[in-house]
Amino acid sequence: MEALIKDESGASVYSFRYSAAVFSFSNIITRASLASGALALSACAGAGLKSDPVAPESFYTVTGEIALARQEPRVAALQYATAAAHETDPAILQRATEVTAETLQPSLMAGVAARWLHLNPRSLDAQRAAARAALALYKVDEAAAHYRIVLLNSPAGVDAEFADVETDLGSDENVFGAHQLADRLASYFPTSPSALRVQGLAALRADDPAAAVHSLQSALAMGTRNATETQSAHKELAQTLLRARILAGDVEEPLNAALTQLKADDSPANRFNYVALLMTAQRLPEATEQLEILARNPDSTAVALRLLGLLEFQQGHFDASSAKFRQLLQTGKFGDDAFYYLALIADRNGDAERALRFYSQVQKGENVLPALLRAATLLHTHGAASAADELLDRLIEDEPQRAPDILTARARMYAQSSELPKAFAVLEKGEMEYPDNMALHYATASVYEEQGRVSAALRELAMVVKARPNDPAALNALGFTLADHAKDLPRARKLIERAHAVAPKNAAILDSLGWVLFRQGRAGEALPNLSAAYSYDHDGDIAAHLGEVLWQLGRQDEAQRIWAEASALDADNRLLKSTRHRLTAAN
Repeated sequence: MEALIKDESGASVYSFRYSAAVFSFSNIITRASLASGALALSACAGAGLKSDPVAPESFYTVTGEIALARQEPRVAALQYATAAAHETDPAILQRATEVTAETLQPSLMAGVAARWLHLNPRSLDAQRAAARAALALYKVDEAAAHYRIVLLNSPAGVDAEFADVETDLGSDENVFGAHQLADRLASYFPTSPSALRVQGLAALRADDPAAAVHSLQSALAMGTRNATETQSAHKELAQTLLRARILAGDVEEPLNAALTQLKADDSPANRFNYVALLMTAQRLPEATEQLEILARNPDSTAVALRLLGLLEFQQGHFDASSAKFRQLLQTGKFGDDAFYYLALIADRNGDAERALRFYSQVQKGENVLPALLRAATLLHTHGAASAADELLDRLIEDEPQRAPDILTARARMYAQSSELPKAFAVLEKGEMEYPDNMALHYATASVYEEQGRVSAALRELAMVVKARPNDPAALNALGFTLADHAKDLPRARKLIERAHAVAPKNAAILDSLGWVLFRQGRAGEALPNLSAAYSYDHDGDIAAHLGEVLWQLGRQDEAQRIWAEASALDADNRLLKSTRHRLTAAN
């Protein structure tokens, strides 16, 4: 392992900070002083919840800022919420909404925003804060009412204000709630091309491409009469519409339109647009052919190599993928993507040392967190538990807004190594720190289920559905768990069908719909749903379900082909391996 540290010497400060944790197995940071400070602040927070505080408001804001510095998000949010409950200064109320948002406490943020609106009902900033909190809590009606006031009263005008709304909806992980909210806003502003654009993009993110097509077509038709729309924005939206049409099942005409445009103007941009649509349509050999052309153009080599590497990886061609990503590294561009996928390939080949080295070189971008989370799991698996814990501690410090994801991964890491008390302790602490976060509840249910405590898992999921009764993710999670354990299948199917009505092209929901039909003895009806799910996502669990249905229908060769294909991508998937072994052994 010493040689690996030397290879990291040229990394950035950000990357080296983590490589030190990844490859150091003895220097564990002592946090005794921080822990004692956190206890003191927790006591302050408890006092701050009294209706008649004995301390001045400045005490709560100061201790709130100290809590932020000490990585105590819940304490900070509680302190600022307490200050806001007795404050009239707009600057303090503004800061309180910022802190409660940054610390992922939408319930507290909603309370602060309500106080602000009580004092100043005309404040658009307060209305925006209330809208964002309501969306995070899946209170679509409340969010729509607040956004409507903002849009109607914005000095910039409705269409310009929709740009900020689009940012809010695009950054929110609650894609199904954002979809429902966008529908509501579009009904309020039916002649606004910006409202239709937001509606279409939200529908596409929520796996409802048919709805996206309708909205985007209308937005483009109105946009031609909108002088403020730039030509580049119009082209981008037109390309998104073509993608939505393909996802909705209308494949040939969008591809022909893109090919015609490419023939008329053989530019890299038009060829990349054509490639993107070919990939959407799962025409991978044709997409590869076009990318090879682009790779020969020095101006587009790096982007083409990146996409070629991804295509090979997604098809399980790891040697070819590795070659493309190594070529990509030589261009000096997209290095973080190259290192991440090289790490994944080494990981899947069982080369932990090489995987760790590559993971630690992912310095920025969307792959940083998954890279370092996987590095922590590898460390833990290979006997370096203290280094894994240190890495996760540092991640939470540096990425506080991703803390629920990190805690979820940490609990999963402990559960996979049969350290159940530690896994549940992490999840319990996470739910106390982030009571509104659904991912932690899903993780708790998953750990319960894997340990055979199905009733406990179902109780956890039922609480999520009670809190978010119109959330397709929650409905699907409860419905699938019922179906998977053959419990109350009629109820399970109703829950899944409600989720499917909102997100008809979502792979996970289609998988659940197929699986509950199979559990009800309707394998023929299950097959189309499972086939569609697998076409959207070659996930190991979906492959296991699809293969089992094919097997029962007497199509064993097809089942074996699906299992082999999925195993190349997800070799460690437990359900895939157990299903394949159970059915082939019985045969």
